[in-house]
Amino acid sequence: RTSPATSCLLLIVERNNGSPLRMSNYLSEQQLNLWQQDGCLKVGDYFTENQKKELLAWVVDMQTRPESAGKWMKYFEAPLGEPGGRQLCRVENFLQFHAGFDALLRGERLIGILSELMGEPAVLFKEKINFKLPGGNGFLPHQDAPAFNSFDQTYHITMMVSIDPCNKENGCLEMVPGHHRQGILPTAADATIDPDIAETLSWELLPSEIGDIVFFDSYVPHRSAPNRSEQPRRALYITYNRASEGSYREKYYRCKRDIFPPDIERDPKKDYQDSGVFNVGNPIK
Repeated sequence: RTSPATSCLLLIVERNNGSPLRMSNYLSEQQLNLWQQDGCLKVGDYFTENQKKELLAWVVDMQTRPESAGKWMKYFEAPLGEPGGRQLCRVENFLQFHAGFDALLRGERLIGILSELMGEPAVLFKEKINFKLPGGNGFLPHQDAPAFNSFDQTYHITMMVSIDPCNKENGCLEMVPGHHRQGILPTAADATIDPDIAETLSWELLPSEIGDIVFFDSYVPHRSAPNRSEQPRRALYITYNRASEGSYREKYYRCKRDIFPPDIERDPKKDYQDSGVFNVGNPIK
């Protein structure tokens, strides 16, 4: 585990020859090198056993809370083999309604790690829990940048926290490490990666265990398969941006609530299929 520190900023000291040496507060030099090389980084077993239990309880809390207009945003999907079914897929916009998540995800330690990866102070952009319950659908190949750059921001990092084991059977993350340097790839009409391009990429499974964290930048191609197991594959996905590019969380959720609201707030006479950047690659109905 990374060691605690009192500041989220990077330290700069001088070598004996006078050239600057970058000192990390949270991540090792090897981890930072892997991040630069791959555009993604897994930090295994980050949380203590008590913290893992607490995170699970928090996720179950949000999972079981009722739909509530104007509050947390619950989205649903039709599970595999049930075109008319309705199953929870995601919850968003919950930090202001959950003190534990808010303190953790905007706390000094995680913000410090994100700031090191960015090379400058980071700020939280948006938060979600993806549930991928048994029969939950996969997510199409995509990059986050086409959707996340909608507020004149140029770069984001997403932190995935495994609440359940994530593996091939239940649809763990798949990525193309090192491809973040290629910029935005050609897209289909729905802003996912053009299927012909996606077929040429070297996809790698990225399994994770309870309490693992995976960081990936907004230009890394990623996808996931359906959950064909009997257990849920729940995970937090928390996105951060450079503080120098502004804090847009509240504006983001105001826009999303207007363009692609949760079920409970939808007008039954309105078609929400054209949701633009607010539903890229997702199985949400």
